[in-house]
Amino acid sequence: MSLLITCENGGNRVPTFVADAFRSASAATDLASPLGYDLAALAAARELAAQTHAPLLVCPFSRLAIDVNHSLHHRQLYSRYTKRLPEAVRTRLVRNVYEPYRCQVHSAIEHLLQKSAYVVHLAVRTFPLQGRSGPRRTDIGLVYDPCREDERELCLDWHEELYFEVPWVRVRRNYPVRGRRDSLIKSLRERYSPAEYLGVEVHLNQAWAARATRIRQETFAGIGETLATILEIESMPSFGAA
Repeated sequence: MSLLITCENGGNRVPTFVADAFRSASAATDLASPLGYDLAALAAARELAAQTHAPLLVCPFSRLAIDVNHSLHHRQLYSRYTKRLPEAVRTRLVRNVYEPYRCQVHSAIEHLLQKSAYVVHLAVRTFPLQGRSGPRRTDIGLVYDPCREDERELCLDWHEELYFEVPWVRVRRNYPVRGRRDSLIKSLRERYSPAEYLGVEVHLNQAWAARATRIRQETFAGIGETLATILEIESMPSFGAA
């Protein structure tokens, strides 16, 4: 087994050829916020990668330019800053940002499959405390395709391990989103069989994950240690507060 960790919203760069679309004060504010990039998810992804010796891939560009986690037909592929740009500019975003990142992930999986029977791919992201229907009373969401047995079993085992080893967090499966929704991982499931690819999204509540506190670091460490346990990987010590 090989493990791959990715963070699709880990940076807030914008390509120079769309820089004019982000000149406003509101754009600068959004780029520096979780709308522009997911700093907490990046910190968690780095911790998980360090503890499990796994390769980490991070998209350095903001999803406000183009969201590499969505398919090309998704209505939220472009943000309000880029969706009205000329078609030629949007095509350039696909060619210069979207396709290179997705190719990088594909290449990593192909490389890992050359030395392992299957790959476990974790995509790390966060979600805001407030949802459409009120506060989301969950700390960690494990999101997978329930029709893929190995993904389901992995998340059941991980859920149980978190319950015992990180008892202060509330964990739910397929929450705050469904595991079969449009995403990078969904596209990879269509490309690889269940026997060679397991894709799981790890969603962390920003209410705690976005605050650089001791309990956050202890939680990141617990997530990494429990993951190493269920995958039978020798865990490295936590590298400290992010």
